[in-house]
Amino acid sequence: MSVKIKLEKNSCIKNAYTGFSWTLFFFGFWVPLFRLKLKDFFMFLLFFAVKIFAFYLLFKEVYNIGYSIMVLKKMEISYYILTPITLLLVAFNLNIWLAFFYNKYYTTNLLIDGFYTLENDEKSVAILKDYSYLPYSEEELIDSERMERYSVFSKKARKSEKIKVIIFSVLILLYYITIILIALLNNKN
Repeated sequence: MSVKIKLEKNSCIKNAYTGFSWTLFFFGFWVPLFRLKLKDFFMFLLFFAVKIFAFYLLFKEVYNIGYSIMVLKKMEISYYILTPITLLLVAFNLNIWLAFFYNKYYTTNLLIDGFYTLENDEKSVAILKDYSYLPYSEEELIDSERMERYSVFSKKARKSEKIKVIIFSVLILLYYITIILIALLNNKN
């Protein structure tokens, strides 16, 4: 998960987020729905439909290859199989990109809509200013004690995000290594 911040407008408190959106990466179109952003929900639902269509095309081509091997006793591979593979690779990379930027988009829209940090919530203010959602005032820049407190909050938030990225990268790497090993072991048989 990313760093959670509470924002308020007219006594209505909403959660805002900074950093990589793990929930968007794994759950896709459900995230905007739960955050009550219907326009975003429909866009992500359309993106999900494109991914499902690409999977359908891929499985159809894999079935055709299997059919030609099992029934026709010859291997006929069409270059058509490259289309769903390319679509899925693009969709996967786009999904990662969206997960990096969706929380910034969502939080920025809340701030534009008039939401602000809770009173005396220095941690949220520090994180929003460190992630460049809010500008530093001249008064804050002069106050070295406050800037030091902001720095502590920001470093802690950035460190937790960095650990999550490292864990994610290692898991992706292990996933690809496992897929390659399975493919190599299947080719030996």
